[in-house]
Amino acid sequence: MLKLLNIAREEIWYHARQWTFYLVTFGVPLMFAALGAIPRIQVAAEDAPLPNVETVFTIDETITEPTGYVDHADLITFIPDDLSENLFPFADEASADHALQAEEIESYYVIASNYISSGVVTQYSHNPQLLAHTDGPIRALLRDNLMETVADPLIAERLEMPVYIINNGPPPPQYGFLPLDLDLRQLFSASLIVSLFAYTINVSGSLLIRSLQREMKMRVMEILITSTTPHQFIGGKLVGLISLALFQVSLSLLAAAWVYGNNPDGSGPARLSLIALAYCVPYLFFGLIAYCGVVMSMAAVWPNPRESGLLLGGARIIAMSPLVGILFILPDLDGWLAVVLTIFPLTATLLMPFRLLLSGVPMWQWLIGLAGLMFWSFLTVSLSMQLFRTRGLLTGQSTSIFNLRRIIRVVQGV
Repeated sequence: MLKLLNIAREEIWYHARQWTFYLVTFGVPLMFAALGAIPRIQVAAEDAPLPNVETVFTIDETITEPTGYVDHADLITFIPDDLSENLFPFADEASADHALQAEEIESYYVIASNYISSGVVTQYSHNPQLLAHTDGPIRALLRDNLMETVADPLIAERLEMPVYIINNGPPPPQYGFLPLDLDLRQLFSASLIVSLFAYTINVSGSLLIRSLQREMKMRVMEILITSTTPHQFIGGKLVGLISLALFQVSLSLLAAAWVYGNNPDGSGPARLSLIALAYCVPYLFFGLIAYCGVVMSMAAVWPNPRESGLLLGGARIIAMSPLVGILFILPDLDGWLAVVLTIFPLTATLLMPFRLLLSGVPMWQWLIGLAGLMFWSFLTVSLSMQLFRTRGLLTGQSTSIFNLRRIIRVVQGV
């Protein structure tokens, strides 16, 4: 027991000295918190909007400098109070131009006599611009006065708001694998948790391979194998790495529960059930053990870094392949296919938590799935122990991929 704990402690201490460990440990929870906080920040921004920023396309609603107009169309019958202070009528263009030259006004507008048919209004100014900031108020003034000329008030109201469009066509298309009553926010939360589990399993296997390759490179692997029992060696490695992985996952889940669970107004992603999260953790735990058992078995048989690296890539694909099953269980979360995929040991690690977070899972299904996963993890770890014991008997001999027959004979004889 003491040797097992020593191996676990050394494994933990090695990773605790790496800066990447702290980057992942605190970076992933922060990512969870940020994803949950973004919708809440949007709601807060809507409640307290920032002041408008003026641009060249901003339309002014008032006139802030002396401005004149000449109405040849006899259209303007009233001027709003907010414009009357700086807007002055002139009888003709000559008087308006005289006021402009005397700098009594900054500019003036001439409304053409055929304005009703042409819509032409000409501005005169010492500083002509493509878009003058007084154009908007003049345009609004003409529109309001035109509305006053309409005899029927209903027509005037309709001109102010020409149309209300009601799109009464076919319903928007639905994805065939998504139930119509599925809460998309809850789906987002469940997908995020399952992605965390998949990431943790993937990284743990990679760290385990690197740990074994590091010891092989330092030529301490054979010393460890011969000085400890397979139970101590495998157990120490698993305790060390799984403790680190569960610590990181716990921080992320706590961040998710705090951020996603603290949104009674519904402005963030769907609230996560703490009970459902608790039921998901055992599946992650035994799924980690099973995957690490497979990885250690490969490392025992093919210790060559190149061979083990290629096999690890294949193992990753196999381990992540259950995610494809999400497309099959989403249409009917309680159907027979969903039940089979969530209790089958090779897919239960990722699909059972996904189903738990989206719908209620009967206790008997949860227990059967967990029992099968526990049995699968026991088999993989037992196989890795047997293979490392075999490696101890084959110390000094090649254990490459080309002499599997020799390895099988030794395994059968031990």
